[in-house]
Amino acid sequence: MTVKKRIIIKGDKVHNIGYRPFLMEKAQELKILNFHAKDIKEDGKQVVDVRVGGEGTKIDNFLKFVDKNLPEHAEVESISVEEYEGDIMTLKEFSRVFSASQLSKIVQTGIGMLDKQDKTIEVLGAKIDNHAKKTEDGFSKTDQNFAILRDDYGKISKDLTKAIQGIEQVAKNTEKLLEKSEEDRGEFRDSINKLANAILKLAEKTG
Repeated sequence: MTVKKRIIIKGDKVHNIGYRPFLMEKAQELKILNFHAKDIKEDGKQVVDVRVGGEGTKIDNFLKFVDKNLPEHAEVESISVEEYEGDIMTLKEFSRVFSASQLSKIVQTGIGMLDKQDKTIEVLGAKIDNHAKKTEDGFSKTDQNFAILRDDYGKISKDLTKAIQGIEQVAKNTEKLLEKSEEDRGEFRDSINKLANAILKLAEKTG
């Protein structure tokens, strides 16, 4: 006998944690014929709305699993079960639809990531250009500073050369003065000697 049930799983965190594939995997394991699950919101709460249909024993086993097992990170407030009379797509159909939906989300996420990557590259490119300009300006200023230093060095070198030349000239003049002083001292000694000899000769004559 075919049994149909609607299961309402409500809580603060039952979306985007893999709840539907968690339940679909168990339905596949139990070989349940009809299965559908969608994420909705009721009274501000996250809800996983599940419909299942199939052999009574299999449905009972599925309900027991839902009551005692939760996917990791799920925060469930309540799980309620009620009779359901509507149509339910087969598990194979839901699996194809769910896979297509997840693939679409992956594609959209990838496109979003590419857009962010492009923006990031654009921002990084602008920063690199700005840094390159600052670096170029820095090199330009450095070149200017080196040019100023070269000019200053040239001026200092010329001044030092003149100072050295002046010192050399002073040394030469001093050397000449010393030579002249030595000549004068020699002449003075000769004059003293001559005077002393004259005084001695005079003393001999008068003595």
